Amino acid sequence: MPSETLNVGDQRPGGRAARVRSAVLQAAFELLKENSYYGFSIEDVADRAGVHKTTIYRRWPTKVLLVTDAARNHSDSRVPIPDTGTLRNDLQAFARSVASNIGSIDGAHAARSTIISAFQSEDLAEEMHTFWAERLAASAVIIERAVARGELPATSDPQLIIETLIGPLWVRLMLTGEPVDENLADRVAALLVGA
Repeated sequence: MPSETLNVGDQRPGGRAARVRSAVLQAAFELLKENSYYGFSIEDVADRAGVHKTTIYRRWPTKVLLVTDAARNHSDSRVPIPDTGTLRNDLQAFARSVASNIGSIDGAHAARSTIISAFQSEDLAEEMHTFWAERLAASAVIIERAVARGELPATSDPQLIIETLIGPLWVRLMLTGEPVDENLADRVAALLVGA
């Protein structure tokens, strides 16, 4: 019996599994921004994505896991970690990405909905805590690079600096309702670098 081997060149990048994952995560995020966390079901996501609900349950056994993966996927694509070569430009680019993401109507609705729902669901709160810990840890590289370039002292607290950068954006989104835009992002970044 001939043995079949799969050469790396024969593999399809992404393939069906990647397309299904993308469709499901996009559908979940769209439903989240349209209806809020409690306003849709796994069945709704399956219908929107054009897959059977068992396909979703195999990968995401709970709605909480699906929603946090959809948020992670959305954030990863909309809020990349910049590497411009300077602290000021990195902070500005990162703050602008966050502002663009949560300052849009869809992004604002999805963010508010998820955060408010996390206060009502211990499981969602736990997953969102993990989500934020991962995002803050990933963005800490901005500060670590600045320390390595000599732009910041070695005693700098990367997480605190990133929290200070994005905090005003989230305060406006969740508390004051004032615009979350590039102007605010630029002002906060400039404030942090002392310009």
